[in-house]
Amino acid sequence: MELSTKLYILDDDGEKFMGAGVLWLLDGIRETGSLLAASSRMGLSYTKARGMLERLEKALGRAMIERKKGGAEHKGAVLTPFAIEYIELYRRFQDDVKAEAEDRFRKFEEESQGLMEAEI
Repeated sequence: MELSTKLYILDDDGEKFMGAGVLWLLDGIRETGSLLAASSRMGLSYTKARGMLERLEKALGRAMIERKKGGAEHKGAVLTPFAIEYIELYRRFQDDVKAEAEDRFRKFEEESQGLMEAEI
């Protein structure tokens, strides 16, 4: 047996705004300097990726990227300092939650094995 977890943060309306996909998108923007390039790398349409980013920004009330405009050298996007800190905080939170879930799962496995071996 093994445990698989997916962690999402929902807004007040119950809509997902933060999870692994958004984290990968932000990492892609950081690496490529472009929302379009990051979305292409993930196999997402630009419109879908922009929607993910807009939901995140709306839920947090903060800009996550700074868009560069004007001339070929200035196109693209960079993460805001807030975004960089937020994704690091989220990554630590995700790691902590997954580690706790794994610990609890190991306990569950032990107890269920004992239950299966018991004569009930």
